[in-house]
Amino acid sequence: MTVAEIHGKISDSNISERMEDLLTSDVFGCLRYLPPQTGLLPFLRTARSVQGREFKLTPGISKVHSLFWPWLNFKGRSSCEPDVLLGLEDDQGRMHLVMIEAKYHSGISSEEDEGEDPRHQLARELDALRAVTGPIFGLDAATIIGSRTLIFVTAEMAMPRADILAGLAELTAKREEKAEIFWTSWRQFPSILEHAMTDETDPGRHAVLEDMLALLARKGLFMFSGVERVTQRFSPTDFEFYQIERSNYLWPDIPDPGLTLREYVYEVTANG
Repeated sequence: MTVAEIHGKISDSNISERMEDLLTSDVFGCLRYLPPQTGLLPFLRTARSVQGREFKLTPGISKVHSLFWPWLNFKGRSSCEPDVLLGLEDDQGRMHLVMIEAKYHSGISSEEDEGEDPRHQLARELDALRAVTGPIFGLDAATIIGSRTLIFVTAEMAMPRADILAGLAELTAKREEKAEIFWTSWRQFPSILEHAMTDETDPGRHAVLEDMLALLARKGLFMFSGVERVTQRFSPTDFEFYQIERSNYLWPDIPDPGLTLREYVYEVTANG
């Protein structure tokens, strides 16, 4: 956790504070020190597809393997460097791969083109994800991969459907493969952390949750939770009203009916 960020020691004008790499390392780095059921898995469950399908995790996830910014370069596949690659190991020994592409202020780094291989960032990551196997995490090559999922994380409150659909379309056009991309927002995290803090009794884990929440709050990454209901009643006697007497402005008499008011004022001013 970059504690300096929480206390504003990294200037708002400093580009490093706006980089998604720093935010990703702070948040997903801290999640490594918490049980997966506390923060990571509830966050992943908030993801939805373009069609509105919920991302469902296989029960029994007991261990999480994580790689930050791995360079994926497989023969016959597009190369890419996703932000986080997660290997969720269940109690049956199967691995469920979750690739995280995280954005903060920036957008998609590469768009589709007319080349042979996918160039759209999400399409390239989907393409590479198909080739990932257990050894990338130091596991046996025979490790069974139960599922492969790409989750796009942004700071927006609404799904960036155009980016997702463009990535899916290019993968279909270049690889003739169908796929699915799930999306969620950084703003889903605060409520998850608040809920976890109410049940966490370990002081160390509670401190991690507290720091994560403070960081996200500083960056304004929270959902609008509505207006609080007014619980106090007010009586008219609680207010003071001020009233002034009515006043009228009296226009001066114009001795010469042929003069306009402007001409009269000029004449009086000129003659003293």
